[in-house]
Amino acid sequence: MPIVELCPHAFLDLKRSLERQQSMDMSMIRKRMEQLGVDLATLNRRYCEIRKAKGDLKATPVNRRSMLAKAISDQGNPTLETFLDIVAALDGNLLIEWKDVKIQRVGGVDDERQVS
Repeated sequence: MPIVELCPHAFLDLKRSLERQQSMDMSMIRKRMEQLGVDLATLNRRYCEIRKAKGDLKATPVNRRSMLAKAISDQGNPTLETFLDIVAALDGNLLIEWKDVKIQRVGGVDDERQVS
């Protein structure tokens, strides 16, 4: 089943969502946090490690806590980069299913690898 059918409100277009005052449905992120037993502080530390590895030296838990709290709330509307880093912090990958090719992994270590 395509991810859009599983999570129909997870991937709202940022520009349209701002115009309509809608936010991204982050319930799947909160559910994953619950499954892993990860609280906001742990997510924050993991997220900052990922951001620092990407060269964001300002990514410290003190500087990102309120941003992450808002991002995972239903009032938040994180950027795609933030969303991908949150997913990675929860040991996840984002998969795109093109209609005419195999599923491809986005982000993470194996950016170019196709998975079946």
